[in-house]
Amino acid sequence: MVEPVSIGTKPAAKKKSKPLPIHFTVREMIDPVTRQLVGALVPAEEADKSMMRDRGFRRNTRVRAVLTQPRNPKFNNLVHGMGKLLANSIDGFQGKLAHQAIKDLQLESEVYCDCEQFDIPGLGRFRRTTPQSLSFDTMDELTFQDFWRQLCEYLIATYWPKLTEEQITEMAEIEAVRHVA
Repeated sequence: MVEPVSIGTKPAAKKKSKPLPIHFTVREMIDPVTRQLVGALVPAEEADKSMMRDRGFRRNTRVRAVLTQPRNPKFNNLVHGMGKLLANSIDGFQGKLAHQAIKDLQLESEVYCDCEQFDIPGLGRFRRTTPQSLSFDTMDELTFQDFWRQLCEYLIATYWPKLTEEQITEMAEIEAVRHVA
């Protein structure tokens, strides 16, 4: 058995169930104990408050956390715009939903995919490629920018040799606006 290897720059992720993140807003507040002005993390939405209650977080409970800023939502729209652009422009992607078009392009290009190679006795060596998640919670902004750069490079090399990354990005942004409207 051969160990899984990662294609692209991100190492292969271990599949482990993680709880949904709770989103907070940083606000200035008066600490009721010290009467000092402090920065406080306040649940951003009602759903975040509910998740805190469900997980047993109560007032004055000490917690440990790794805090990150969520990726810019415009990048999520950009990916959906790219999926729509693919579905409207390239044979083999036409008629697909935006999400499926992006996943199919990931597989075809092997950009940010996990690849497993394994031997089956009597049948030979096999390879399985799985596209990595592009969700906010699994890919930070810098990693997303690298994903986008590699994806555009593939599109230029394979389908649109006369275009630049900037032009492809602009077309995806236009398609994203149509997608939202």
